Amino acid sequence: MSEYDRRSVFRSYKRRSFLRGAGSLISAWALGSCSSANYGDDQYRLQLATAGKDVMWMPSSRAISMAMLHAAKTLATDLVYDLGSGDGIIPILAAQHFGARAVGIEYNGELVELSRRNAIRAGVADRISFRQADLFQVDFSEATVVTLYLGEALNAKLLPRLEKLRPGTRVVSNRFDLGSWRPDQMITEVPNELAMLWVVPAGLQGRWRVPAVLDLESDTVSIVQSHQMISVQINRRGINYVLGEGRILGNEVDLELQRADQQAPTRLKGRLTQGGKTIRFAMRQRDPSNKTQDISFERL
Repeated sequence: MSEYDRRSVFRSYKRRSFLRGAGSLISAWALGSCSSANYGDDQYRLQLATAGKDVMWMPSSRAISMAMLHAAKTLATDLVYDLGSGDGIIPILAAQHFGARAVGIEYNGELVELSRRNAIRAGVADRISFRQADLFQVDFSEATVVTLYLGEALNAKLLPRLEKLRPGTRVVSNRFDLGSWRPDQMITEVPNELAMLWVVPAGLQGRWRVPAVLDLESDTVSIVQSHQMISVQINRRGINYVLGEGRILGNEVDLELQRADQQAPTRLKGRLTQGGKTIRFAMRQRDPSNKTQDISFERL
């Protein structure tokens, strides 16, 4: 699974509580020692813990903001939505360093005006739009990258909408997770800071027709999906049996199946196509040729 290797992701995920605790200590120190610093400009004095609608403002460092955008593989073709955009650092960096278009959603009108001035100073105002709005009232379905620094409660409230974004949309959160939806990548390269990446998975839940070459004792299987994790099951005399497990990354599917004629599981790597009706897999042959065979699952 390349950089999204399941084991390394889950090991890193278990460390998040420690890192979050360390981040809280750092934030507490910052509030005590730098509370009078001005993070704004000569028109608006912005201080740590400035009150917002649901959260207080805390700065996102340039380092973690860049790491988040790099992890999302941000390109000039992307549209980045920053929900709770504060002083505008992430949209500005997305436009400056990646050439992306960006939209910042912020409830505090003074922060919106500060962000616009910051974008002008950075020379990227033509690629960014800052809007004063309640993020729960905004349609961000056109986003290809969504960035967050909100908190667990707000993330949990946003989760149903994030899961409905187009498959392949990247969601990146500074410090706070998305509950039961485990991250596809932990972003830990910035000392004492933590962010997480999710790639919105395609929906595969349901019944699928499978090719006879798999020898699964049935020509249909059920795929059961929980976020990006899936299991493949068949029903024998009223009992469901799990034949394999896999993972979805956008429209990409990585699956291991236990076939009746094989001791070791068969690895299938494929992609959802035909408007979500077909998964086209490459199955590697278990013979000296080591060739791959193209097979398809068809949605019923």
